[in-house]
Amino acid sequence: MDRENADKGTQAGLQDQAAQWFARLLDSQCPPAERAAFERWRSADPKHASAYRELEMLWKRSAEAVRDPALVAAANRALRREPATHARRWWFPALAAGVALLVAVVTLPRWLAAPEDPVGTVYATSAGQERTEQLADGSSVLLDTDTEVVVRYSARTRRVDLLRGRAQFSVQGNHAWPFVVHAGNGTVTAVGTQFQVRLDGAATDVALLKGKLAIAAQSPDGQQQNASLVGGQSLSFDERGNITPVRAIDLQQAQGWTQGKLFVHDWRLPQLLAEMNRYSATKVAIGDPSLQNIHISGVFRTGDQQTFLAMLQQGWSIRVTRAGDKRIVLSR
Repeated sequence: MDRENADKGTQAGLQDQAAQWFARLLDSQCPPAERAAFERWRSADPKHASAYRELEMLWKRSAEAVRDPALVAAANRALRREPATHARRWWFPALAAGVALLVAVVTLPRWLAAPEDPVGTVYATSAGQERTEQLADGSSVLLDTDTEVVVRYSARTRRVDLLRGRAQFSVQGNHAWPFVVHAGNGTVTAVGTQFQVRLDGAATDVALLKGKLAIAAQSPDGQQQNASLVGGQSLSFDERGNITPVRAIDLQQAQGWTQGKLFVHDWRLPQLLAEMNRYSATKVAIGDPSLQNIHISGVFRTGDQQTFLAMLQQGWSIRVTRAGDKRIVLSR
């Protein structure tokens, strides 16, 4: 009997440790050193990993259970009957289902009350600006011009919402802690990869530089399409949830903007102007319809509008006219 009590005490101690780690990791501001210490604790003993896995399963099931009105009502009735001293019964297997599980959820400590997305951290750039941010897990995000993202880390997932623009993500691998980018009406899920996501009007472009990606796009009626990429591939999806066929990418062109360059091959002038305009508060417009079908190749500095305009004048007989503080018009 003493051995049995000792085993129970050991198990309870492990469960307490797992709960403490779980609470710490729910904090979006949990530092990398703390997460590293947790990984050492979890890998030190299979019993540690098992205790933490059981807690994760209970957490997931509790999130589903609290949405059932009948179970919530039953749990409230049970709570009125149960003394407060019995709150720790939620550890026992008998509480793995039904009303008992709801009692467990309601009586968890405040810091384990319910799974919620943490408050996000916003990172943004203005026109002509680029910015690199190191994230808490050692991953990084490079924001292109006029880009905004919101980063939310929790114990369950690493989430980034791309609100506008383009970003390149370099992700530290962790299969148990997925890195998910939400953009448009789709998601891009990565483990240990480097990839780019761009919002371009009604389309979202995804380019994978190395590693693997899983993509899911949802239509307005809830239908979902799925695709996957390996290094050197790209695809797009639109607001209706349609995913294009996978295509190969030009790595030099894809990485050019990260070096402040546009590698252009046989682009129409309107396409080139739209891209260059992203990097400047002064916008260049076509004033002569005959310029629409000019095709251009070359390498251009994204932040050097003056040199860009000089090259247009010298190479394609284009006249540049300033039409205001923030507007330039091109003509023959």
